[in-house]
Amino acid sequence: MLKVDILAVPETSASVLYGLYDTLMLPGTAWPRVVLGRPGEPLIQVRIVARTQDNFSCRGNVPVSPHISITDANSADVICVPNVTIPVDENPHGRYADEIRWLVRQYKKGATIMTVCSGALILAEAKLLDGQAATAHWAYRDMFRNYYPSVDFHPERILTFAGDAKKLVMAGGMSSWHDLALYLISKYLGAEHAVQVAKFYLMDSHKDGQLPYAAMSRTIQKEDQIVEQCQRWLAEHYHEAGAIQTMSEMSGLPRRTFSRRFKACTGYSPQQYLQAVRVEEAKQLLETSQVAIDDVADQVGYGDERAFRKIFKKMAGITPSAYRKRFGAGHLIPAE
Repeated sequence: MLKVDILAVPETSASVLYGLYDTLMLPGTAWPRVVLGRPGEPLIQVRIVARTQDNFSCRGNVPVSPHISITDANSADVICVPNVTIPVDENPHGRYADEIRWLVRQYKKGATIMTVCSGALILAEAKLLDGQAATAHWAYRDMFRNYYPSVDFHPERILTFAGDAKKLVMAGGMSSWHDLALYLISKYLGAEHAVQVAKFYLMDSHKDGQLPYAAMSRTIQKEDQIVEQCQRWLAEHYHEAGAIQTMSEMSGLPRRTFSRRFKACTGYSPQQYLQAVRVEEAKQLLETSQVAIDDVADQVGYGDERAFRKIFKKMAGITPSAYRKRFGAGHLIPAE
């Protein structure tokens, strides 16, 4: 029987913790009973593991009763690390020291470690992701850039594989625990069981990645007054032609010096930042109005509709029309 431990900490979301637990308990049991009319045997032994075996509450004051402590848990084939709710503007260093030491020991013994969402921060803190590709929720892009610069962070991905023999597996956003669970089941038990679980729970994969769901962080930084001034100006003038040239002139700096300072502060080049702001404004129009797409392009500063569609798809992962179909209020919210 495949042995899977799910690590829980007080900052874990109950929906991820118990969603993973219930889903991984399913293979071999529910499908035979529902479809074939006979009971089946579970194929995965699932345990909730924590620093101690004492009861505690996770996020939202939801009770957790661990099956075993990390001191005694040493036999899992796979360890799943759900999300940890660390605010994106806080310093992530210095947390979960006991859990990290345990994870590193299990990884060195051959266990595969799979994370969901911000659970990847624990692997980054353990330095297991140095020089490696990684993913987590798109909102942690700046945190990885600022605190884990040696990690090759990919906010657009749903699943990313790293480490020795690809034994580090990371899933992006919170609901991508679905993708992680189906991958785990398929890898160790076969695609048939993954399909059965997906049908039973009405699960689907996030085949377009995280980009359609991502939003640009528009936090105005305070460290560089010149860049701050340019950010504030662009928030009101993003649709104007020659916006990059105007900002560069406002800064009073040589063009290359301005670009370097702007990217150091924001993580974007001035051109990338302008494109991101325009695409975010276009998303708002697509979500809340029925304005024609060529008019959307014109309103956010693109006179060439083809150029707008190309940039939008590059940054959002899907076309403007596909975005409206997915996130427009008339499509996203079911009618009564």
